[in-house]
Amino acid sequence: MTGLMGPQVPGRPSGLPPMVQTPAQPIRAVSTPGSRWTVYVLRPVWLARREIALSLLLLAALGCGWAVGGWPLALMVALSLASLLVMPGVRGAVGALLWRARVIRRWDSAARYAGLATHNDRVPRVMGVTRTAAGERLRVRLPKGSAAVDVEDRVPWLTSSLRASAVRVAADEDNAQYATVEVIRRDPLDAFGVLTWPWAAAAEHGWVASAWEPIPVAVAENGDTVMVALLGGSAAGSPDGSAELAGPDELDGGRRR
Repeated sequence: MTGLMGPQVPGRPSGLPPMVQTPAQPIRAVSTPGSRWTVYVLRPVWLARREIALSLLLLAALGCGWAVGGWPLALMVALSLASLLVMPGVRGAVGALLWRARVIRRWDSAARYAGLATHNDRVPRVMGVTRTAAGERLRVRLPKGSAAVDVEDRVPWLTSSLRASAVRVAADEDNAQYATVEVIRRDPLDAFGVLTWPWAAAAEHGWVASAWEPIPVAVAENGDTVMVALLGGSAAGSPDGSAELAGPDELDGGRRR
């Protein structure tokens, strides 16, 4: 109804909220049909481009089979494509592709809800995704004008938006434009049960390792093995540190795990 004033903004008409919840847009320009087309059409399509490409390839293969030999050939094409998924390599590659796409979409939405979008609507872009025992490890590229500390400040909101138990951010030591984001979704220690030292059976299997190499001592909360270096990188007793200790492959032909 025209003329009704809402309590949220005095003096302005109020209406019903949108049916689909969306994050606030930080664009400092007037909303235009072009901007709405970009935000609500082009960006979702770009984030789902992998799934769209796989669907188009599937439809193209079925369409070619139908055009050449009718429904019998199209059925054979469909069965051939389905048989490819039985192969572990193909199934694993397709599953990894779809999992990566889902993680990227989830991160894009969480970053916008957490308020990480810049004034020109840029969010930290996922450049690499790795599955860990605790969740995911993301390597993100920060937009210009942003720093890793900006992501760290929004960790509580990121954790809530990602539905994770914890999120940890570490800046890249070599390039400050990149950061590593650890998304913790589960406690890896709960799945391991009774933990044993990875090298406990070294003597039984004849493994040979050098004391100069790092050794595993624990499991971190993200599921990675914690390595500790007991000694330096050069042989003991060398005055200039130039002597090298023989590697494990050179000691009695042993192998190192």
